[in-house]
Amino acid sequence: MPTPVQFMQPYRALKVKAVLDDAAAMQCREVTYQVQLTHYFMMNWTAGTEQMNDFNAVTSGGSKHNAWFQANRERIRSAAMGKGAPADYEAALKWAVRSGKIHNPTQASIQTYADQHLGIDCSGFVTNYLIANGLKPDTHETKRNTGASSYFNAGKAVNDPSAVRQGDLLVWMTGNHVKTDPGHVTVVDSYLPQSRVGGNMRVVEATGAAGANPKLLDSMYAVEQIISKGSGGAPAMILVVKRHGVSGSRVCVIRP
Repeated sequence: MPTPVQFMQPYRALKVKAVLDDAAAMQCREVTYQVQLTHYFMMNWTAGTEQMNDFNAVTSGGSKHNAWFQANRERIRSAAMGKGAPADYEAALKWAVRSGKIHNPTQASIQTYADQHLGIDCSGFVTNYLIANGLKPDTHETKRNTGASSYFNAGKAVNDPSAVRQGDLLVWMTGNHVKTDPGHVTVVDSYLPQSRVGGNMRVVEATGAAGANPKLLDSMYAVEQIISKGSGGAPAMILVVKRHGVSGSRVCVIRP
């Protein structure tokens, strides 16, 4: 089963096949380009928004008579919503090539298209990670409809800082309540109870935070304070962390 960091790597090495017209050899040949998913994307279904325009751009052009599009339609839609697995993004990019949205496909032009139209949100990454590890059903509905705040469950909270382990989730809190509209969720790759320069918790996340570059990344968090369950009404242990240079985020540790 992949670790969080291992699961992130395919998003940085998406493989997209295209036909190259080799004039020198006077033949066409298939080549595979490798591009990265680097942007954050949170779907907004309001007509006229940039997100809605991107969704329409990525999913348009297919018909019921196009067998390849119909076979891959749901994968393309999941990617266009910011909720896809690596294979979903590869399908969306392959569709952009096949449908002519990317003229004269090259590594640079496919990367530009991905940067302009595709990204992933926090729950999209976490949900697909859990699916890959057999902890969630592998359905398009699960990918699309599992929001960040839904991962908070006081009954599954880790309340001992020494027990935090790889694969645990960090769910954002506002005070003693789960953060919503939007919430945020990340996955722990490693945790050291003692302090370390630069942080003591390695976390993988998709985030729109200004200090995060790229927006899908692994980074170090520094635990600044540990608030025990019940202290001040806390429903579970809350860690106050510094991330991307900013202090004060409150997170609960949830074991999925």
